[in-house]
Amino acid sequence: MAIKVTIEASPEDLPALIEALAAHGAEFSLRTAARSAEVPASSILDPEILALLRTRAASQYVDLFVSFVETEVRDHGAVAELGTEKTSYVKLYVPGPRKVGAYCYVRPDRTYLDFRLPVEAAKGCRFAAARNVQPDNAHPVRLPLTTADALPEAHRLARRAAEEAA
Repeated sequence: MAIKVTIEASPEDLPALIEALAAHGAEFSLRTAARSAEVPASSILDPEILALLRTRAASQYVDLFVSFVETEVRDHGAVAELGTEKTSYVKLYVPGPRKVGAYCYVRPDRTYLDFRLPVEAAKGCRFAAARNVQPDNAHPVRLPLTTADALPEAHRLARRAAEEAA
């Protein structure tokens, strides 16, 4: 029985990946594909949102931020809008009439997400932490989005923040 998987890896990671697969007796074929920065993959995001994510995030984090925002929009119906602070961030809202502000601020330029959650929401989190902010700050939970391992926690916090904002 053969199991077919698709793995995306950077050129630097290929030698270790090939070695790991071979060490486990895997039979595999390797194809590489170069992605051009000038021709981004199709996205469900508005071009302005996608452009901000692609130009403001450090190159090694672009895919993480695009993936997070695309998933929130596609799978959870989030409304993504450009921020106002020199357009350096994206705000995520629950769809429909708004009772409160954004449930998540996406800051690709600073590599983090801020969530509209009580500080207790960060308890037990692996990546997110409560910030020491003024009591009137509505977004005290911050998650650095610098590894793909943080994405499940980011989406879990986003779901909770969206539910509380609805």
